[in-house]
Amino acid sequence: MVLVGGGVAVGAAIGDEFGDDDRPSMSDDPRHDDPRHDDGDSPGSRGDDRDDRGSRPSDGRGPVTGIGTSSAGELIEIAQAARGAADGEVTSIDAKRDGTWEVQLTNAAGDETEVRVDEDLATDVVSTDAADGDDTGPALTLDDETIRALVAAALAEAEGMITDLDVDADEVSPYDASVLTSDNRSIDIDFDADFAVVGTDIDD
Repeated sequence: MVLVGGGVAVGAAIGDEFGDDDRPSMSDDPRHDDPRHDDGDSPGSRGDDRDDRGSRPSDGRGPVTGIGTSSAGELIEIAQAARGAADGEVTSIDAKRDGTWEVQLTNAAGDETEVRVDEDLATDVVSTDAADGDDTGPALTLDDETIRALVAAALAEAEGMITDLDVDADEVSPYDASVLTSDNRSIDIDFDADFAVVGTDIDD
């Protein structure tokens, strides 16, 4: 963390990508509540979803960087915009420092496309990587229900802004989320298939 003229800049340790697939586990206590049954934060009107951007925790201290969102509805809109720009299902949503989001889509053949989505939901296809010979389509995706469940589970574990959601082929922790807290800590959280926490990693 570097203090400059009363402002705060996120150090290079956080980086443009807030997740880390090779992180050690610091918490082995599974949480068994399934956020899929939580009706909170369902996507309503677009105006309502946008009101949640930059929302502050109840103690009045909000993430000073402004990176990410606490709204599942906003992330669902971003995912839907990306699906309209390229073939495939969403497998990663990643906040960038300029306020845009980088969304990865993977199609049934295993091809991966990166789509940049800005604050107005305008999209730009960044790149497409053809599948290797042994690649297949994704077993799990970030559909609307999964996004809601992951956001609820992540914010129950750590208060702040969601900066990254991912799915992968890991049988133990197929879902990952990153939360940026009000004091600029990046907390990476691993979830099992039922959205119970299986590990956390705090980047100070």
